[in-house]
Amino acid sequence: MTKFFEEEELCLFRRTSDSFFDLGDKFMLKRVCICTVFLITIAASLVLPAYGQAVTGSITGHVYDPSGAPVPNATVVAINVLTGIETTRNTDYTGLYLITNLLPGTYSVAVEAKGFKRFVQENIVLRVDSKINIDAQLELGEVTQEVTVNAAPPMLQTEKADVNVVLPEQTIESLPTVGRNISQLHLLAPGTSAFIFQQPAGENPSLGATVVANGQFWGSNEYQIDGITDVEFGSSGMQIVTPNQDSVQEVKVTTSNYDAELGQVSGLAAQYVTKSGTNALHGSLFWFNRNNKFFAANPFSEKVAGTGPQGKGIGTAPFRWNQGGGSVGGPIKKNKMFFFGDYQFNRTREGSSQLATVPLLDFQRGDFSSIAATHPIFDPLTGNPDGTGRTQFSCNGKLNVICPDRFNPVSVKLLDLLNGELANRFIDQSKTNNNFASSGSSSYNQDQFDVRYDVNISDKDKAFVRYTYFTALLNNPAIFGLAGGPAVSGLSPQTGEYRNHHGVINYTHTFGPTLLTEGRIGLTRFGLRGLQFDVGHNTNDEVGIKGINSGDPLTQGLAGITVSGPVNNWFMGIPTGVGIPRIQFNTVIQGANNWTKINGDHELRWGFDIRRQRFDFLTLNESSRGNFVFDQLITASAGVPGSGLGMASFLLGSPSEYDRANFSQFPAERNTRIAWYWQDAWRVTPKLSFN
Repeated sequence: MTKFFEEEELCLFRRTSDSFFDLGDKFMLKRVCICTVFLITIAASLVLPAYGQAVTGSITGHVYDPSGAPVPNATVVAINVLTGIETTRNTDYTGLYLITNLLPGTYSVAVEAKGFKRFVQENIVLRVDSKINIDAQLELGEVTQEVTVNAAPPMLQTEKADVNVVLPEQTIESLPTVGRNISQLHLLAPGTSAFIFQQPAGENPSLGATVVANGQFWGSNEYQIDGITDVEFGSSGMQIVTPNQDSVQEVKVTTSNYDAELGQVSGLAAQYVTKSGTNALHGSLFWFNRNNKFFAANPFSEKVAGTGPQGKGIGTAPFRWNQGGGSVGGPIKKNKMFFFGDYQFNRTREGSSQLATVPLLDFQRGDFSSIAATHPIFDPLTGNPDGTGRTQFSCNGKLNVICPDRFNPVSVKLLDLLNGELANRFIDQSKTNNNFASSGSSSYNQDQFDVRYDVNISDKDKAFVRYTYFTALLNNPAIFGLAGGPAVSGLSPQTGEYRNHHGVINYTHTFGPTLLTEGRIGLTRFGLRGLQFDVGHNTNDEVGIKGINSGDPLTQGLAGITVSGPVNNWFMGIPTGVGIPRIQFNTVIQGANNWTKINGDHELRWGFDIRRQRFDFLTLNESSRGNFVFDQLITASAGVPGSGLGMASFLLGSPSEYDRANFSQFPAERNTRIAWYWQDAWRVTPKLSFN
């Protein structure tokens, strides 16, 4: 049973700083301090929080004598093979024992009781959020004698009913993924499929895979790292930090029959557990490279006759991808304190080739005589108010030609800018559309590291701290340089700067063999600063579009210029509709506390989860640098089919549409979620459990 209480606030903050990362940090600093103190106070009142089943597992079972009667008060010890950490419990009057809050790994279980031989079960592989049943039937004899079972117990899940797949370290390392992106392995879970649209790097810097589970909305998925949410809750619901492959001990992906602790999920729940150090010093190093030397040329854009240095095409677009990093972990004090750290970088230089449209030279000179029969152009300063009776353009006796003295000076400067950026690159003057084969290169750099410290304070107290930092830089220029146009690598011409943080403090305390408390405090932070590719340039001012460019980065660069047809459609700048700029900050401060009480055959679990969520988001589809549209109606004559041309309207400087976004406030939402749950796992018989 799970209950949610939710409180929302909608705020508007005035933007007073040009440094948007500074802006987000200033807005959050005071609230973070207050909320942190609040959560620590709550945690202290509950006898220190700890990590729950979201990052651990349990071992349970019964202890019997040779006749099948229960053995009460037997001592059961679970030993982590890699760290040497021991956890001890005693059986109750029914012979039942339960050892919870064990980090995933390989364990051995030893059982001792007076008058019986010591029983040892080796090679127990414990997964995250799992419960393994290990029953022990003791033999009569001295405790100095030992019965050891080396065969691993069966992996069949008999204690829980959730539908899931658990991916251990060996599976994660051996299965191939593109770019070592382990979020793609979510597709191995039952009932999952890839969503038709995968969010690009501009909005999803960690490149987490978008997966649908059982047909549910992908925004209802839950991602957790060490029990702390990893969800960008404000807009897309994506995974904020995709953990480095070397940092993951295992991941569990659940798609149905979730535990009560995951009551907020209706899609999939991906629970990542990061690695800790062990008693042995270990590490790794890696480097991978891919480049276009092994690519085949695209016959439609890279092998176009008449383009390229030899007239046989421009060839495969440049591509360089380098990924490297490593990890190291080991003991600070054996069986007591451990450390682990890892780092990974990606450096991508991706070229692309595409066909685009630029204005023909004759059209730039105002000469539309070649299409006079099909697309006559008319002077909008003549004729009647209803658009009839207009005079067809002519210059020096040549029909369908606009004389240069009618050209708008801004239009002339825009064409000069475009031609200057294109320089001497080939333009097919025999085509009105797709007459320019372009190539260019974008870059995307990623850096991410994790550090973790584990301490075994005592048999009753354990803790760990982990911090993850991710940063990325995206540069996706336009194919016409400062004149704009389509982006080199598709989507929006932009620069993007990203900084993400994820951290957790875990602590567990055992009061006795039947009662313990567990919980966690964590912080999740997503920061995105996406601006137009030509930020820092006052191009509008330079071409004569005054009153827009300023010291504000949102206003810098070139306005969107769209010239419609019906022939020779083209555009420059960044038109409206691409969602740039995009300034976004998400912050989640989370505290959770869980309790486990063993009462005979009943395992009672209850707890709560508090999340204070901040969402600061500034974006609009309309351009903040201005947007002009030139269509054929301005230079058409009513009643003359096919008349008018967008390029002619552009030369006259007569747009049919203009829009511009003005930002005076920074929209913000504040949201507090408080959830509690209760669960009873009743072991009716050794072979029947009721949850």
